[in-house]
Amino acid sequence: MDGYAIKFSTRPGLLMTAILFISLLLPENARSASETEQLIVFVQPNVSPVSKMFQQRRLPLIEKLSQTLGVDLRVVDAGKGSPSTVRITPLIVYQNHRGRSIYQGRTTTSERMRNFIRTSRFVPQGKTPNRRENIPIWQEGRSRIWAPLKVAAVTGTSPKDYNHDVFVAQALENIEKGFEKFRVQKSMDLGRADRGFYMDFNPWLSKDGTLYLSLVLFSQFDCKVPVFQKKLIGPWQEYRHLFQRAGALMENTVVRIIKDPDSGDSFVPVGENTPQKNWKSIGLPLPPAPKGKTAALNASVEIPQHWILATSGPDDPPMIQFRFPAPLDNYAGEVKSAKGEFFLAKNLKLDSAEGFIEIDTRTAITMGDPLLDEAIQGSMLLSTKNFPTARFDVEKITGDGFPLAYGRLSPAAVNGIFSLKGKKTALSAKMEFEPVIGEDGKPRLLIRGVFKIDLRVFNIEGADGPAPARHTLIFDLNFILKERLTRA
Repeated sequence: MDGYAIKFSTRPGLLMTAILFISLLLPENARSASETEQLIVFVQPNVSPVSKMFQQRRLPLIEKLSQTLGVDLRVVDAGKGSPSTVRITPLIVYQNHRGRSIYQGRTTTSERMRNFIRTSRFVPQGKTPNRRENIPIWQEGRSRIWAPLKVAAVTGTSPKDYNHDVFVAQALENIEKGFEKFRVQKSMDLGRADRGFYMDFNPWLSKDGTLYLSLVLFSQFDCKVPVFQKKLIGPWQEYRHLFQRAGALMENTVVRIIKDPDSGDSFVPVGENTPQKNWKSIGLPLPPAPKGKTAALNASVEIPQHWILATSGPDDPPMIQFRFPAPLDNYAGEVKSAKGEFFLAKNLKLDSAEGFIEIDTRTAITMGDPLLDEAIQGSMLLSTKNFPTARFDVEKITGDGFPLAYGRLSPAAVNGIFSLKGKKTALSAKMEFEPVIGEDGKPRLLIRGVFKIDLRVFNIEGADGPAPARHTLIFDLNFILKERLTRA
């Protein structure tokens, strides 16, 4: 038991956690015989509020999930020695005879962990590195935090002699000056255990020369809801200083989020001097193949090119939800059904993808009240008798340049044309794409995103309340697609 002597509180809430760790102390022959697939959780017990919160709240839920899925759970103290790929804790790894996969997601989202396990059973993660160019990197112990920078064009009043390329170059230079921990690397191969944040900088210039710099920070695990937003204000002449302040603020926010126990993006870096041990030496080589039977791969585990929108199950979130912003967010509804298709090129990159979503406005839209449904279908709002469909057609997708892959979220900006009430408007949405294996063993493509429209474009009267909230409708997308065998 040397090396795993961990003290526990006797509070009932920690009993399950203690049991999990005690299981590590048992001789090999006393452990569970179900070792054909394993869920390994690397921890550093009680070294920080983050690790304590995980042990108390998250680990028991992971145990329940492993029991439900019939997976042997192992909890390992990474600080006593761990493979070099274990750079942070908590870190969740699944392995069976096919290979080993590292979970990339929040431990607060059990459904995503379920998808990860189910997918990894059939398709272990590939070993192609995630190579990024000119990217800020913060090295802390073994851990690496990456943070792509995006500086948008100046909107509002165009500055005199404005050159976008020059402006962006100067903005990036000053953002980097504001960093103390991040350093721009010309090239970096990122691993599955590295963690990232997307830093967006959106400048708007008023007529009086005041620059409003909006800062938006996204986790790599959610492109819909920012983890931080703030607006800095200053004179245009001092925009370089403003961007330097913005860089410092963004970095400090990342540091705070990583250390916040209640953050879904928090973790503890594994120390640089932690002994490196291979998987075999810590007693976790790849398990043997099942005896007496073969857990055969499904006929098609490759990521398909052609997809069709699937019907959401009773436990799935609505495929489309809509709402007004606060303080009018009590006005909300959902789209019950839709049809759509999505087509990938052979290289499986999003940049050349095509697709559409179409909704029957007469039957698919509801606010949960028959009287309200009747009202929104009327001539003053959607006028569904005259305009029975709403549609979005994809025109261009800007992804991260990598093919879709099982076990990895692929963020992308999706641009297209939104049609409603006989009018069309350009629309841009932030989305994330994730191939998984469904409960039936067949491929699924999860697409999540968000966009908003100005109702005035479509001559639709908004909710009763203050502007601009009353004119703005936000759509949250949760699509599940299945393979289509032939393209129409």
